[in-house]
Amino acid sequence: MPPEIPLPIQYNPYKHHFRFLLSEIKEWRTSDWNVTEKAMLSIGSNLFDFYLGELTPGQVCNASLNYFVTKNIITQTDFNNWLRNAEWKKITLPDESKWLIKRGDQPDRYVHIHPAKFSTHTIRVRATTLKTVLTLCVHKIPFSDDAEQNLQSVNKQRISYLQLSPIKSLEEEDSGILKLWQLFVNAGAIF
Repeated sequence: MPPEIPLPIQYNPYKHHFRFLLSEIKEWRTSDWNVTEKAMLSIGSNLFDFYLGELTPGQVCNASLNYFVTKNIITQTDFNNWLRNAEWKKITLPDESKWLIKRGDQPDRYVHIHPAKFSTHTIRVRATTLKTVLTLCVHKIPFSDDAEQNLQSVNKQRISYLQLSPIKSLEEEDSGILKLWQLFVNAGAIF
């Protein structure tokens, strides 16, 4: 768990936070690929919601904790009583983003948060798409106007670094890669 994630919050910014990953990319460029690859393991392998908003991971966590304080939910018992038999509940943070609150699976991190599906400031992302784009950014591969060059760059990174199968087309099979890659490029992740 990154140090900016306070107790009792369980939150994975590697999987759910765009701006966190922008700063990680800078760190990963100076690290051995094994360190980067290990960090990417926490992204997992499924479809998830990815927060694009301005709040930092620490601010997301603190705003979540503040929500509980305003509802007088201070202890784990209070939290369990609030959640009751529900699998999850949804809260809204100051930037109008919605977050799902679930029971954490760690004794000291019993409040598990992640962006809600189709919330303000979020997009749905496949883990392999995010890993592909992060690898492109770590290796400073520029986005091109040439579709074939982009496809070659994507497939080289997927095969060489992620042990993923090549894709046949960025347009047809996985346009999510192009959209997410462009998002990271526009945010300055390549330079």
